[in-house]
Amino acid sequence: RHNVTCIKPSDPPFIKKMKERIGYTEGPTVDTKRETLAHDLPADREDREDEKPVVVVMKAGDLTAEEADAVRRKQEEDAPNDGKIVYSKPSKRKDEDEQGITATSTKKLKEKDTVNRSKVAAVKDNRLLSFGDDEEDSDDL
Repeated sequence: RHNVTCIKPSDPPFIKKMKERIGYTEGPTVDTKRETLAHDLPADREDREDEKPVVVVMKAGDLTAEEADAVRRKQEEDAPNDGKIVYSKPSKRKDEDEQGITATSTKKLKEKDTVNRSKVAAVKDNRLLSFGDDEEDSDDL
């Protein structure tokens, strides 16, 4: 089971002749895909001078080209030499800093919500038509 291979039969002579006439070249096979690339990968090589970003200083406090190079060199020095990315554990939150929703805060929110709803209902009642209020206003005059 482990050593199963596929042997592709050769093309018939008439197909070989047609491929030679049109200049057909074989595509990549499984073996060619497994080979490592001889040339450098784009991520490995350094950018050419004309491909690097251009630094434009608009104001006096902006970053100059020399300062940008210094920052870039510092970042490269800070990077681990073996190429591995190292993650640190996040700092734990203190109880004072925690402002998430807790059981007591949800209860308070519900109480505030019911108070707000009763106020809204009272405002809506004032907007409703009432014919009795007009008679009381005319009696006072």
